[in-house]
Amino acid sequence: MNYSAILLVAKPGALNAAIEQAAQVPGVDVHQIDPKGERAVCTIEAATVDDEVRIFSSLRDLEAVFDVSLLEHRPGADE
Repeated sequence: MNYSAILLVAKPGALNAAIEQAAQVPGVDVHQIDPKGERAVCTIEAATVDDEVRIFSSLRDLEAVFDVSLLEHRPGADE
């Protein structure tokens, strides 16, 4: 399994919507929320790196999301 920590930045005033939208994406968990910075730390869990990239791209395309940045990637972390 592959794991990535990401920083999700919401559009101004859209943090709650961004968190709700991100939480609906399979493989994504929201962990730490920074309301003042309108951002959250999330993890992506996926079987392959290609799946991680697909999930990352889908988060970036969410209506309420301004930006998504990779913080850390752990390929094959449980192997």
